[in-house]
Amino acid sequence: METDKLNRVTAQEMREQLSDLLNRAAYTNETTLITRQGKEVAVLVSVKDWAELVKLRKDNLISEGISAQSENSNGDAAETD
Repeated sequence: METDKLNRVTAQEMREQLSDLLNRAAYTNETTLITRQGKEVAVLVSVKDWAELVKLRKDNLISEGISAQSENSNGDAAETD
């Protein structure tokens, strides 16, 4: 994902500019951070960037699972009496 194309809008601005924001996400991979009452509440990203994020999360969960299995197979499992 390209973080150099981050745009910030309020929820009201998002409602007013939704068509333009969708086009910018789809065609230029521009990410839009949406705020409400000064708090960050959502992010609008392209499908390409969303797919990358999902893949990264999946890969991270898989590698965490492999690490946990490796630790348990190395004798780190709890002993029983």
